[in-house]
Amino acid sequence: MKYLGLLSIILLAGCQSTPTFCKKEPDSDLCNQKTYQYGTDQALKEFETKKSNKAFALGQTSDGWEFYGYSEGYSSTHKAKKEALAQCQKRVDKHGTDGKCELIR
Repeated sequence: MKYLGLLSIILLAGCQSTPTFCKKEPDSDLCNQKTYQYGTDQALKEFETKKSNKAFALGQTSDGWEFYGYSEGYSSTHKAKKEALAQCQKRVDKHGTDGKCELIR
């Protein structure tokens, strides 16, 4: 019984979330806020004010369009990430061009 607390800590330490695209590829233009279009920049500023279980996905297409999706307030970060990616990809698909959304926050 005395090791039960230690086991809990070890198990929780293994529950790190997967890194976002910008943590893996920090030099990408997708991660450089200075390259974002005005609408994306404003959405990112609004997103930063949100409180919990949030995620922001961004996609840029070969023809210069930029799309985003974000979510907040989900019961888990995993669900928030899934929703942000889905919102972003839906916008890319509606545009009818190639492009892939990545989690950047």
